[in-house]
Amino acid sequence: MLHTTYGALDGPLLAHVDLLVSRHLAAIRPEDIVATFANGKKRTYRRVIEPRKEDVGPRHARRRHAQAKEEVARIFRVDPGFASAVMDDVCRLARASGGVALAPTAAVSALPQRLQAQFMVDNNVSKATFQRFRRLLGPRECRLATAQQLRAELRSASEEENNKATTNGDGVYLISPRAAVEVLIFYLRRKNQFIERGLRGADVRAVAATLPFVGQTSASALHSSAVQDVHICFGLDKGGLISSCKAVLSCAIQLNPTSRGHSILYGVFLCKKDDREALARMADVYVPDLDTPRTGGVDVGGHQRAVRLILIGDYSFMTTWVGQKGASSRMPCLWCTVLRRRTHGNGLLVDQWGDMQDGSRARGVSRCREHSQQMAAAFAAGDNARRATPMPLEEHFSIERRSLLIIEPSHISPMPLHLTLGVTGAILRLGIEAVYFHHGPARASAYAMNLTLALRFAVGATPKPYFGGAFEGRQCQLIARRLSAVIESFETHAPAADAAAC
Repeated sequence: MLHTTYGALDGPLLAHVDLLVSRHLAAIRPEDIVATFANGKKRTYRRVIEPRKEDVGPRHARRRHAQAKEEVARIFRVDPGFASAVMDDVCRLARASGGVALAPTAAVSALPQRLQAQFMVDNNVSKATFQRFRRLLGPRECRLATAQQLRAELRSASEEENNKATTNGDGVYLISPRAAVEVLIFYLRRKNQFIERGLRGADVRAVAATLPFVGQTSASALHSSAVQDVHICFGLDKGGLISSCKAVLSCAIQLNPTSRGHSILYGVFLCKKDDREALARMADVYVPDLDTPRTGGVDVGGHQRAVRLILIGDYSFMTTWVGQKGASSRMPCLWCTVLRRRTHGNGLLVDQWGDMQDGSRARGVSRCREHSQQMAAAFAAGDNARRATPMPLEEHFSIERRSLLIIEPSHISPMPLHLTLGVTGAILRLGIEAVYFHHGPARASAYAMNLTLALRFAVGATPKPYFGGAFEGRQCQLIARRLSAVIESFETHAPAADAAAC
């Protein structure tokens, strides 16, 4: 704990200096302070910092930690828990190394203005907050950029080819996403975070990608697995205080590819609903720009490589882009024609194609790019309902509209959460059905009640979608660890063979 002492202080002046320190502590620097009084006398005061006590007891240390956490959270306007976690890391580093600098001004002053501006943008730090941090460290000592310098640096960055943006009235988007991707890959290679991904051929054996890329005429055509390529992800994210759709690009062949700092904000369109009409306006902008790197490739270390485009995002967005009608499709899977669980309405279809419970034994066929191209040509003048002779399900496979982006189905990456939520719910229902099959409705009802109580109180899952938003961080790990209570409850109601299989 540090404190400030002053020499030659009388009573009124002490109160004046205390007020000065409380208001302008961040602006006080080690140089002398000269005070001039009404009688013409001048006194010089020098700030002296010294430790009060090096070793303290556990209770004293906890009290200091709580006080420091509250002050840091108030100064930086962050959550106290976040401030406490950062301080814990600092304390661990100090105990391990014998001490740590509270404000590494020497390292901060070595940061160029471009990195400071990038840090501010990547972490969504406002200029006002950045300047408060600058005043806290001391403008002369830390040498952080001023607000004018940051504005000039951001203006200079916006004029570079990879950052140039334009607007069409509906939204703002990058002029050259290809240049943005090449710059991203350049930095990944320089930081040794670029990872070469091997591919497998038709015989499922690894193929050495050594052939150069010479370009292709069709954006949706697949290049050979032996051609060197990069994996670029494209997706839309909807949300924010003002409802908008944000297009994001990222490079999949790197560490932490979904990190915010490793992604490119391709464009932002204002929209209240991400329906077919809104996405069609975005596709008029995004698809031509995405087809350019798919036909011409991107530069990687002075060599041209092909682009393998991967579609990411939520289920509603992806089904709209490939021409389906979302979850209401009779064949909702983006990879094959396998149906959902058997119901009274789709029983005949399940008999013909199988359902998702069949797994690899299902009789559905894999979706292919050629079929998407055929449907795009068939629906060029309108969707299936507007055709003079609508196509049956066995021909269009739930693709009833023109695809906004023709892409290989195997290059579509569904959200893992959508997969696990559907499977989790199905497994729980299957458990109830198993108890009903072996022991009748009374025991199945009792098991359903016990299952509800176990999920609510033993596991800690709230009766809301996504476990009440607790699918992030440590809380998600605790819920997953306690899910064994579900199996323990099932074992007391079902036969041992069924419990082992579950």
